[in-house]
Amino acid sequence: MAAGVKGFGHLLLMVSDIAASTAFYQGLLGFTPRNAKPLADGRPFTAFNHAFALIKGREPGHRQLDHIAFEVGDVRALRETLKAAGVSFFEDLHDGPYGLTVYVADPDGTKVELYQVGEKA
Repeated sequence: MAAGVKGFGHLLLMVSDIAASTAFYQGLLGFTPRNAKPLADGRPFTAFNHAFALIKGREPGHRQLDHIAFEVGDVRALRETLKAAGVSFFEDLHDGPYGLTVYVADPDGTKVELYQVGEKA
């Protein structure tokens, strides 16, 4: 399998009031909730069947976007390409909830999760 993004994985939107945001996205917009593993850091979390989830934690001055995730092919090769390009890493290769995972920073510092389903460290 070639290295590179295969598709959009998910987006976690950081919010200040999880109940109000859940009511908006679920109650008003019709997003349907789904069962999901809890976040590793224990923050409140509401996941939907739309590659979209809400997380508690937004405070004044914080960005709303926690991270963007993409399923990729050959995460090891992509990691090497990113390292060679001088990309900053939040977390190197590890076993994540979706497969072998690496977290990198985009040019604006946004956390980008890249994972390969079925692979392990």
